[in-house]
Amino acid sequence: METVTIFGIRAILEAIQSGKSIDRVWLLKGTQSKLFEQLLHVLRSNNIAFSFVPVERLNRFSEKNHQGAVARIAALATQEMEPLIETILEKKKNPIFVLLDGITDTRNFGAILRSAAATGVDALFIASTGSAPLNGDVVKTSAGGAFKVPIAKVQHLKDVVFYLKAHDIPTMGITEKATATIYESDLKSPVALVFGSEDVGISKGLLKTLSDTAKLPMTEAIASLNVSVACGVVFYEIIRQRI
Repeated sequence: METVTIFGIRAILEAIQSGKSIDRVWLLKGTQSKLFEQLLHVLRSNNIAFSFVPVERLNRFSEKNHQGAVARIAALATQEMEPLIETILEKKKNPIFVLLDGITDTRNFGAILRSAAATGVDALFIASTGSAPLNGDVVKTSAGGAFKVPIAKVQHLKDVVFYLKAHDIPTMGITEKATATIYESDLKSPVALVFGSEDVGISKGLLKTLSDTAKLPMTEAIASLNVSVACGVVFYEIIRQRI
């Protein structure tokens, strides 16, 4: 079984609450906090194997801020594109789909998942190559969002665009090359948003297949926003329009 190492008390609690298969948990000796006590209670209640270890042992897993807790879990699961879309369309009237093109930074990916979970994004699609790995850094940064937003891996994001178009779901690329801003766009209906990497943006081939484009207005002092920040701004504009 492929496994992923995750770091941090909250990330481990989220993994357990989401029904992830926990292989083992390592805890720092002498840690004292209400959150740590909560984790201990949850581990014991769910009969999850854990052990107390010195900080040197935890640092072997990673020098990142592990908060005195490290866990080994089953790797983040991905879903098949077609059944995922079909299931969502059956349940939701105005779903939000997100496609990430070339987002390779795990912290950005985790932050996007966190915002997506907070704003009710229904599914996220990534390409099987040229995307951030679904590892512990993603889980940690997502603050549990990695377990709450379904993720589908596909060979080509164009396949997702064409499949959504066949179901009359408009696709919108968020790019500084657009003429209209996101605030001029109608986001009350079903929509699929496409975000590209900060350095390259949405690939030209994918951009050509999209129904529409929109941009975030910015002063001339800066060329682009961090992609996770851009995602958060757009997600909350959807919330604002739909309230």
